[in-house]
Amino acid sequence: MSTMNNNETKVLVTGASGFIGTHCVNVLLQNGYRVRGTVRDLNNKAKVDPVKKLDKQNLLELVEADLMDDTCWEKAVAGCDYVLHVASPFPIVSDEKCIDTAVEGTMNVLKAIAADGNVRKLVLTSSCAAVNEGYKQDRVFDETSWSNLESDLVDCYIKSKTLAEKAAWDYIDRLPQDKKFPMTVINPTLVFGPAYITEQGASITLMRKFMNGEMPAAPPLNMPIVDVRDVALAHFEAMRRPESDNERILVTNVPSMWFIDMAKILREEFKGKGYWIPRFTAPYFFVRLYAIFDPETRASLPRLCQEVKFDNSKVQRLLGMTMRDSKQALIDMAHSLIDLGIIERK
Repeated sequence: MSTMNNNETKVLVTGASGFIGTHCVNVLLQNGYRVRGTVRDLNNKAKVDPVKKLDKQNLLELVEADLMDDTCWEKAVAGCDYVLHVASPFPIVSDEKCIDTAVEGTMNVLKAIAADGNVRKLVLTSSCAAVNEGYKQDRVFDETSWSNLESDLVDCYIKSKTLAEKAAWDYIDRLPQDKKFPMTVINPTLVFGPAYITEQGASITLMRKFMNGEMPAAPPLNMPIVDVRDVALAHFEAMRRPESDNERILVTNVPSMWFIDMAKILREEFKGKGYWIPRFTAPYFFVRLYAIFDPETRASLPRLCQEVKFDNSKVQRLLGMTMRDSKQALIDMAHSLIDLGIIERK
């Protein structure tokens, strides 16, 4: 682990105002590290203020940076000892632009790190979407697997995460020896847990739909869950632990959960409080019919009625982590979204 004093160590967190990014900033600040966080617009108070509130010891600076602007990253990286590259698009319905943003944005950050020459390590946020997609879910997947981009079952989001991660590994592999730097890739599954922000990305949107009647019945979907606090902690531990250098690490709880079981947990917590939480699983044929009119549902069709299985032994072995209970992640997220006004208080 690093022997530098924490308050002498500066960590760049890209996408500092995002769902995962805010938690990465928080865990670093709580451990006394100096943090430089990138945001797209310093004047966007809705995104910037929640990050600033995390800073109790004046250890945080925020700077503007755009993933697609290759001119801003050398300045953002300058003077930083570590980089957590968390920023990446996570739309509900993705398109080709999502791929370009993820790949080019990742390349811009990596090129700036290589040019700087002083960054000790990069921790890159990827996704389980780069691991198990495009296959029949008939086995336990681990970090040796890459999603099958030749499959008709993969969408632009899956391609974006897979191609961006592969581009990062290929770039580092091609660097001259004196320019190489260690990298750990974090591959989280479906992220739930308390939110600091009001921007409604995929995870927050899904929880809102669970709670407010937008999901009249649970689709027959099965997903592995991870607490956002564990995702942030995994980035932090990967940064500090050289044994994780040049490894991909799935960050997830096991076993995975069916959507109806997530709904049952939420119904038990919010029983009698007036929230419209699904009580039944929608029949497969109904979901297929609904998908004709709803692009979000259409994107989920390849995953219906399949149990997803991941091996999470590596995150425990290399990062020394014991995963939080998925039930608590669901409950804490719902309460935080009620407090933030995203889910209407009943």
